[in-house]
Amino acid sequence: MAVAFFAPAIQAQDVPDSATFRIRPTFGAGVGMFAFYGDIGRSHEGYDPLLSRLGYRFRAGAPLTRWLDITLFGLFGRVGANERSLDRNLNFESRVTTGGLLLTYNFHQLLHPARVVEPYISIGIEAIEFVSKTDLYDAEGRRYHYWSDGTIRDMDEHDPNAGLAIRLQRDHTYESDIRELDLDGFGHYAERTWGVPMGIGARMRLGGGFDLRIGTELHLTGTDLIDGVTVDSREERQGDAKNDRFLYSSFSINYAIDTQRKKIKRTKGPTLSNDALDQIALRDDEDQDGVSDMHDACPHTPPGTKVDQHGCPLDGDGDGVPDDIDLELTSAPGAIVDGAGVTITDEDMLKAYLNYKDSANANIVSSRVESIGPAPVAVKKRNKRSYVVQVGTEVEGISEDMIDRILSIPDVRTIVKGDTTFYVVGDYAAIPEAVRRELALTQQGMPGKVMAEENGALIDVADEVAKSRAAMGEGAATSGTTPGSGEAIVRVQLGAFRHRLSKDIFAGIDDLVVLKGDDGLTRYYTGSYTDINEAAKRKVDMLLRGFNGAFLVAFKDGERVSLKEAGAQLTGREDLDAVPEGTIDKSLVRYRVQVGTFAGNVPMDVMDRFLDIGDVTPVTSADAVRYYYGSFTDRAAAEEARNMIQQKGLTDAFVVGELGGRVINADEADRILSGP
Repeated sequence: MAVAFFAPAIQAQDVPDSATFRIRPTFGAGVGMFAFYGDIGRSHEGYDPLLSRLGYRFRAGAPLTRWLDITLFGLFGRVGANERSLDRNLNFESRVTTGGLLLTYNFHQLLHPARVVEPYISIGIEAIEFVSKTDLYDAEGRRYHYWSDGTIRDMDEHDPNAGLAIRLQRDHTYESDIRELDLDGFGHYAERTWGVPMGIGARMRLGGGFDLRIGTELHLTGTDLIDGVTVDSREERQGDAKNDRFLYSSFSINYAIDTQRKKIKRTKGPTLSNDALDQIALRDDEDQDGVSDMHDACPHTPPGTKVDQHGCPLDGDGDGVPDDIDLELTSAPGAIVDGAGVTITDEDMLKAYLNYKDSANANIVSSRVESIGPAPVAVKKRNKRSYVVQVGTEVEGISEDMIDRILSIPDVRTIVKGDTTFYVVGDYAAIPEAVRRELALTQQGMPGKVMAEENGALIDVADEVAKSRAAMGEGAATSGTTPGSGEAIVRVQLGAFRHRLSKDIFAGIDDLVVLKGDDGLTRYYTGSYTDINEAAKRKVDMLLRGFNGAFLVAFKDGERVSLKEAGAQLTGREDLDAVPEGTIDKSLVRYRVQVGTFAGNVPMDVMDRFLDIGDVTPVTSADAVRYYYGSFTDRAAAEEARNMIQQKGLTDAFVVGELGGRVINADEADRILSGP
């Protein structure tokens, strides 16, 4: 190394200019090993400082002079120690994070200017933060007891039942926070301090602005609490009066940015007079379109293209496609066109999208334009009374014939109260309107009963209905029209399932209709359309949400009918008697651990635990923010993570399921994964 420092025969790849001094900002990253010197393991017999815990360092610096650098650095990793003896058995591990400022001297005055390797010494100041823990229990929660024969057991050596003690092996998982244990009565002390790092090492230039640094630093801290043991500790835990120290031995790769601009070599060539240059600038026409380059707004026009006075291709309809290649010269203003200038219609875009998704064996009916039936509107929360027609209830299950009759009504919806499902039609502000609808449904073979709906509850208003009937007279039944009468209604069946699914799975589907048949299958439907194309689009949306079994079904006048009768062109045979069981895309199912719910700010101690755990993400809802950890494909891994989180102090953590980003019950996720 001395030869490298002083011998002029060894030339550096980047030799600094002796006549000028340049500031070159330097950035680097390195890895090294920590060694702890404190109260635990202070004897250090047979201790090797290079065989310890890893640490990582990042630095950014710049030279102040040829011989003095200033550096900002950040260092993080873990330090720890273990002590085993007849008198004392202690261990700890601490997560250490430091940041500070270093001044580095490189012995420039004593070394050759063309050196490749140079030694250095450094000193600085730093802020240190630490979180210390100890290993007191094994993975099954059994406390370690150290016996005089050198073994570790699950009972004290002097316990009356010591003969039944089981031998243990330390799992080296540091689960117990030393400050929270408060074994020596120090209370809630600060886990941060100041320190002075002092280092020595060598720097080797690698060329191209890179260098390699190898060195070691002793960090003198201002606290004796990193290992949780001080001179004031109790009984056999008592340590010495010295503050804790740790050594960091490392190597790093650094890169120096050259801030001096390189001179561009210019070659001498023929020169032109100012008049000649002016003539070239004024008359040059690179694309030969008749407009000089100085005034040409569209350079590089293809040869032979007709242009306007600005040198741009003629475009009569302003659609962005030049007239010489425009197949539709009179496109409407603002129309979307393809590369040939032909207008792209809404029907074209819809057809391309549905063909891509292979929707429902149904082709677009291009020649048919009509108004659609009741659009799926989000069900708003009713804060005032309205009137509906109750057409049925279900507790144990209803017949297939009744299901078809209910689904033939376009505006039917369900209200679930406990174990009972009510099927209601309409939403009327006055009783007479509801009575007319009831009479019309009765004439169609679907008797019902007028009820009041208020805040999601059905209320019997038989007396008011009777008075209204008397006032309306016998002609009420024939007045007005019934929505959907004589028309085919197309719905999207999301599937038929053996077990009723959680409503969380259908979050965001506000027009959901749920019917349980007497065959034990619970059917789920969404949408109510008279246009097969709109129904097909709705089916595509449901497929993208993970309902793999979604398909289109049509109903008319109380019966299920063919999609062909609803306006579709089928590419295969349709079985009207088939009731395929639904499936949900299992690849969308995940498990997560909910670690907390807060309506306001998260307490600092809880936030510290979140940071310690890592991978905690917030999900905002209307009333609070919920925090989740991880994303697992099986329940067992999620439960293992939950146990780990509970050991870290978040005892209320529990496992939830997730389907396509929607949180569901974990048991519901189990049923989905175990289903067909």
